[in-house]
Amino acid sequence: MIVSPGLAGYELFRASPDEATICNMDMPYTSPMCLGLALACPDQRVVAIEGDGSMLMALGVFTTVARYQPANLGIIVFDNGRYVTTGDGQVRTATSSGTDLAAIARAAGIARATTVDDLGAFEAAVADEVGPWVIVAKVDASDRGAFAARGGLPDIVEQSVLCQRELRRRSAGFPLPPRRERG
Repeated sequence: MIVSPGLAGYELFRASPDEATICNMDMPYTSPMCLGLALACPDQRVVAIEGDGSMLMALGVFTTVARYQPANLGIIVFDNGRYVTTGDGQVRTATSSGTDLAAIARAAGIARATTVDDLGAFEAAVADEVGPWVIVAKVDASDRGAFAARGGLPDIVEQSVLCQRELRRRSAGFPLPPRRERG
């Protein structure tokens, strides 16, 4: 999993730290990075956890996901209609005024794209093992307090190195980067 900035990364790290997970990835890199991982590691299930603001910055990735149709990729978008992570929640995202991320994903060619607004519907949608799929989960827009008060996450570079090592351990097919020659 790779998680964009926001509450989900803190909660996931606290509940279930895993070296193959990167939390608090910069906007808008989560879904594009997960697409690359899904293509490089077809035997591993890869999940991107996005906020609506991050996903709005990365809409173009839907067309590439649709082009390659990685069966092991899922994208979860927590949509509260506001920029809470990077501000105080007063600034609304485009989803609060009608932009439909699931419809955009379907229009790009991702057939399994849905919007859910309750836990039962979310659980049913996330149970789909065959991707690619996109779940836009409508969540409340209340500010959940200062993220810093939740405790720090490990450095993003450290998380990336640990993730790369863990993926190599789990999958012999994970490619090594080419060696760079000096000079």
